[in-house]
This record gives sequence, structure tokens and C-alpha cells, in this order.
Amino acid sequence: MWKLLGVAVLCSGLMGCLFVVDSKQSQSQTQWHSTDRERLVTGETESEWIRQTFGSPDRVSRYDDGSEVWRYRNTQSSESEMGLFLLFHIDVEREETETLALEIRDGVVVDHWVERR
Repeated sequence: MWKLLGVAVLCSGLMGCLFVVDSKQSQSQTQWHSTDRERLVTGETESEWIRQTFGSPDRVSRYDDGSEVWRYRNTQSSESEMGLFLLFHIDVEREETETLALEIRDGVVVDHWVERR
């Protein structure tokens, strides 16, 4: 009985030491901020302002009707480590991408949206 009670006390004392968690989060690449996106006015914002504010687009798609879609990408990554004392170790990596897409026709933004992956 005392032996079982001793083992139970020892196990419950070690429970706090069993799980090790470490987490890191980093902003890998940022081309745009939500505050800049809020300043966009459909039908008024000019492509020159876009280029000055956001820089060169990450990707440009051109269409037959003369319109273009400029894409600016933000990438954020996180890494977590979990382990059970000395028995095993797991690394979990995750990357999130938000792409701001701007449809431009005749030098003016006619539509914009955010694509998440």
C-alpha cells in the first residue's frame, strides 16, 4: 500500500517535468500592412501610389482586356517543439501566406482582395 502511494506521489511530482514546449514565431516577409490596405479606394487609387507604397509587386498577371492583377505577399512562419522528457521529440512547423491582389485597369485600382493559404 505504502509502495503504491509512494509511486503515485512520485509520478504526480514528475508530471510537471514531462512536457517541454518551445514556440517561435517570425515574420518572414512583409510587403503590405492592413493599414495600407484600408487606404485603398476602389475606382480612385492610382497604380503609381500602389507602387510607391507597396513597392514592386511579387507577381503581375496581364489579361487581354488590358487589366492587370498585381500580387503582394506576406509570409509568416511558426515553429513549435514538444517533447515527453527524454522519450520523444516533435517539431511542428507552419507557414501562413496572405496575398494582397489588386486588379488595375487604366492605371486605377478597380478591385482588391486578400488570398489566404
